[in-house]
Amino acid sequence: MKKSSLFAAVAMLALASPLAISTAAAQRDRPQQGQQQQNDQRDRANDQNTRNDNDRGNHRDRREDWRDERGQARWDDRQHNGYYMNSRWSYGEPAANLYGTRGFSLGYRPWTVGQNLGAYYGTRFQPVDYRREQLRRPARGLRWVQDDRGDYLLVNRSGRVMQVVVSGNEPRDRSQSWRDSRQDARWDANRHNGYYRNGQWTYGAPPEGRYGRGEIVYGYQPWQRGQRLGYYQGRYQEVDYRSNDRLRQPPRGYHWVRSDGGDFLLAAIAGGVIAAVILNNSR
Repeated sequence: MKKSSLFAAVAMLALASPLAISTAAAQRDRPQQGQQQQNDQRDRANDQNTRNDNDRGNHRDRREDWRDERGQARWDDRQHNGYYMNSRWSYGEPAANLYGTRGFSLGYRPWTVGQNLGAYYGTRFQPVDYRREQLRRPARGLRWVQDDRGDYLLVNRSGRVMQVVVSGNEPRDRSQSWRDSRQDARWDANRHNGYYRNGQWTYGAPPEGRYGRGEIVYGYQPWQRGQRLGYYQGRYQEVDYRSNDRLRQPPRGYHWVRSDGGDFLLAAIAGGVIAAVILNNSR
């Protein structure tokens, strides 16, 4: 009888030990689970805050025109670079008496060729060394400056913008020049159509194995009159001008071709010199 009782006690102890260990482990893991739940909740809250920021007008895409529709909005260098007054745009911070007036709103507009930096922005851009930044050498009277987004502007002495080179994220507007500033960038024919090296732009992929990664910067340059197809001479599809209302009959010795980005180029059959460009901005 005593032996039976002893065996029963041992069996109960053996069953209770794993249960006790499991209970202790569960109690030990509970704070970790609680911490994980808190982290998940914080991540969800951050995501919600990001969405709320966007809903409140926190403009993040600085490649597009934007109008701040918030009635109580105040000037913020990180979001605005000018204002609308009765549908007329002006760069720079507005006078204090304009706030609250009819037809007034703050906004942002990306720089484009032909615009003027004006007095407000004339001293707010950083001059850059075109050689270090792999930009083309500026002509006499021109200089390269960098704006708050990291984009490069070629300006004359009066502050007029002669060229814009977008840096970083690829712009939607294919009429803009673009430098792929990512350190790990690799040639992508869907995004790039040439590269910068020693201040010179070359269309097409760089010769494989000839240059080190630090020597070149991939990018995109819109086609312009006077340029040659070069590397792309045999990479375009010939287009019948009668199939598109925007195309005119090509003169003798020329034909219309379409690039991989959908741009139409009127180019010489022999030599590939471009006589006209019709850009496709739907991409």
